[in-house]
Amino acid sequence: MCHKSKDQTGVSIKISKFIVVSTIVTLLSSISFLIFDYFVPMDISATKDISRVVKSSDESWLYAQTNSSDKWRFGIDIEEIDPHYIDMLLAFEDRNFYSHYGVDILAMLRAISQLIANQRVVSGGSTITMQLARLLKPKPRTISSKLIEMVNALQLELHYSKKEILSAYLTLTPYGGNVEGLVAASMRYFGKLPDRLTASQSALLVALPQSPERNRPDRYLSDATKARDRVLKMAYDRGLINGYEYNLSISQRASSKIYRFPRYAPHLSSKILFENNISREISTTLDISIQKELEVWAKGKSYLLPKDTTMAMVVAENSNSSIVAYLGSHDRFSSSVSGFVDMVRSIRSPGSTLKPFIYALAFDKHLIHPYSIIIDKESRFGDYMPHNFSNRYSGEVTVAYALQHSLNIPAVKILHRVGVGDFVDRLEGVVGRVYIPKDRATLPIALGGLGLSLWQLTQLYVTLANYGVSSPLHYLPSIGGQKLLRFCDAKSAKMTTAILRELQPPDGFVNRNGRIAYKTGTSYGYRDNWTIAYSSDYTIAVWVGKPNNATQSQFTGRSMAAPLAFEAFSILDNLKPISDWSWRSSFLSHTPPKALRYFSKREYLEDRDRLKFVYPRADSRYRSAGCSKTLVDIKIDRGKRPYYWYIDNLPMDINRSYTTLPFDYGSHTITVIDSRGEKISRDIWIDRPEC
Repeated sequence: MCHKSKDQTGVSIKISKFIVVSTIVTLLSSISFLIFDYFVPMDISATKDISRVVKSSDESWLYAQTNSSDKWRFGIDIEEIDPHYIDMLLAFEDRNFYSHYGVDILAMLRAISQLIANQRVVSGGSTITMQLARLLKPKPRTISSKLIEMVNALQLELHYSKKEILSAYLTLTPYGGNVEGLVAASMRYFGKLPDRLTASQSALLVALPQSPERNRPDRYLSDATKARDRVLKMAYDRGLINGYEYNLSISQRASSKIYRFPRYAPHLSSKILFENNISREISTTLDISIQKELEVWAKGKSYLLPKDTTMAMVVAENSNSSIVAYLGSHDRFSSSVSGFVDMVRSIRSPGSTLKPFIYALAFDKHLIHPYSIIIDKESRFGDYMPHNFSNRYSGEVTVAYALQHSLNIPAVKILHRVGVGDFVDRLEGVVGRVYIPKDRATLPIALGGLGLSLWQLTQLYVTLANYGVSSPLHYLPSIGGQKLLRFCDAKSAKMTTAILRELQPPDGFVNRNGRIAYKTGTSYGYRDNWTIAYSSDYTIAVWVGKPNNATQSQFTGRSMAAPLAFEAFSILDNLKPISDWSWRSSFLSHTPPKALRYFSKREYLEDRDRLKFVYPRADSRYRSAGCSKTLVDIKIDRGKRPYYWYIDNLPMDINRSYTTLPFDYGSHTITVIDSRGEKISRDIWIDRPEC
């Protein structure tokens, strides 16, 4: 029988003691670690404090907002990052990322040996997990801090997956200034998301965090290029890129250009972010290409606008009532025009823009036909006596003519017949509450005597374009398709649209095939200039005015807002071709039913004998056939002789109902007074002779 020697026994005892002690130390360390982890936990909740993004209908970035610390930091999805960047990052920063548990002992030993051999830092020993720990809990760079980072790294590895750790690291990594995270850096330095990066771009994004300020390409381009090239060399040596990619990338200097984070549709985007303070990314119905073009165009139009004046615009798609573009002002950041005020939502006087809806409701109630005869003359309604904008009256006109020429007296007459209360109820059934002074709706609302917003007017005209019904306007896809809003029947809406399609376009524009129906409006004191134009596909609503509600100098909806609306339609047509209406605007019969031949037959009979012009028509324009004065035929009818004629306020020796007179170029006023004192006037324009 063999016996172990005393030496062997002693060694065995020592080994056993070592194992016991090691086990106890390990157990105590583990318990201490778990206790430490319990009372001093590591979490990555800082990654939730990220910037917020509003997106367009195609998921492009429309508007970005900094986080609560005023930093650009966006959430990240590893699956949406260029995999070549991930490979390059791990090869450069942490080759054993997927195999270690937060601390890479071999990497640390290698870093120490390289430091001793080269007397400088050649490579770092910190893993990505350790770097994340330092980002979450910044500390001075000391040996004790490094030990704490190692413990923190173990904590992170205990509670989070590798994907979560890498995602958190790529969210918090600094890239210079207030830019943090891969997404923010890619948007800042390349103007794009990091889903498809070139080798050069990937290398720069890997190199930047090594020294975020010193390697910034917008400030230190040479240093940034050198840092990028070191990463490219590493990637080439390790077979991550081929020789062609390496040579191509190394031959190109890094760019010093930086990109602004998108700030399109600022008024609407700010409203969306304020109303939804939970979601980090919010999709909208806005079309980014249309929004961009209109913002650039609107800012370029600022030189046309009077001092302290701005414009607002809404573009809506008629078929689904979705908002395509939204401009709260022509320049959000201009303090001189209070650009921060969202004029789309401001309550203003609509001027004449509600007249089409008065007519549509009268059509709906079978009170008038587009070719019913109505008398445009000075009229009194109790203590209310409106006047036409021009202070001139046309006498016997059709309903269609009255709407096309925005005559005030016929509109008030028709509203009086329709009923003010019923009209307001129909309006509010579509647009919600409107502002009515003293909550008492009266006839002046026909001419703008109430308050509503550009948003509400857009809703009304979308309803008109959709043959009397529409869903509520919306800019969030989730809200679309709600209940239908009804203003009038389809035939009444079609009649109204047919009349508005026949309007002459603003000077310098062509309305091919009557594709665009539109109505202008001007409020009292020229404070508000409106034009709402619509095709079968889109509605464009334009407002021009001063946010402080000051008066403007003789600008009207037709002279100021209408050209802008037609220009906007031209831009829209280039991006999204506008369709023709499926029906001709001339579909209406010119012969109304017998019962609707006259709006008021009694008034018509009374007016039959009133003095009136046969020709020229109001605001006629003449072109000279030669170098001499232009001859104009003038004829009046009815009234009571003798007649007294005046040309430009000068009396003429004419006592008959027909004459021909020569006129120089320019503006002229023809006035005739009969023996009963009835007075009528006509303005004409003579073009300058071309000789």
